Amino acid sequence: MSATVEVQQFRPVEHRVTFPGLVRSEWIKFWSVRSVVMTMAASFLATIGIGVAFSFAARSIMSSADPTQGPPGLDALAASTTGAQIATLVVASVGVIVIAGEFSTGMIRTSFVTAPGRLGVFFAKALVLAVTVAVVLGVAVFVAFFLGQAILNTRDFGISIGDAGVLRALLGTVALLVGVALAGLGLGALMRNSAGAICTVVAAIFVVPPLLQLVPDSWGGDTINEYFFTNTTNNLVSVSDAPGFLPPGAGLAVFALWVAVLLGVGALSVKTRDV
Repeated sequence: MSATVEVQQFRPVEHRVTFPGLVRSEWIKFWSVRSVVMTMAASFLATIGIGVAFSFAARSIMSSADPTQGPPGLDALAASTTGAQIATLVVASVGVIVIAGEFSTGMIRTSFVTAPGRLGVFFAKALVLAVTVAVVLGVAVFVAFFLGQAILNTRDFGISIGDAGVLRALLGTVALLVGVALAGLGLGALMRNSAGAICTVVAAIFVVPPLLQLVPDSWGGDTINEYFFTNTTNNLVSVSDAPGFLPPGAGLAVFALWVAVLLGVGALSVKTRDV
């Protein structure tokens, strides 16, 4: 008695790596890292909490101001969006961690083996990061604004979203948060070291702008100060134009150029350097 064993030939199944597939993969990775999730949650709460706290403080100062000395000069919009300005540092750090963390653990090699072109992985990370920051922090910015103005309006100090320049300033704040996060991604890809890239971002946002004011005008100090990274959005996120800075439209364009250059440098590093 003999048995015939039918041997089936192995037929590999071809799966094409598509950009939507990479985006889905990066989305899962983004929300699987506990530190990133906790950081995003902290930035959401900080944006609202700090905005509410500063609104209470602004209301107290305005209420106790001496009317004979003129208005206290406090900006109702700035009071409620102070938390968002601080959150720029947090989201920039998230942008760095999203890619520099993979370089430090070696996980980026697996991603590049799956997608040898590399740039698809990088831009999928950028898309996931931009959408997440825009939605999460965008909601936080508007919640902080409405809560802050509700507090200020108990003494009639608040402003309305329909007032001139207010909606533009709020959307500009969201654009600032998204741009800074993408700049962090570009720096993270370039430096491949979380600590070094985060320190660079902190210096660019909080240290360099005050130092630029010390540059003499004869050395182009005014122009450098006007066109430096985050300084370009000073009038974009405010309802009142500050002299010495770019108008909102021009500022947004120059800021977008900064972000594009940093992303481009990061993409070039990802494409050409060994991992």
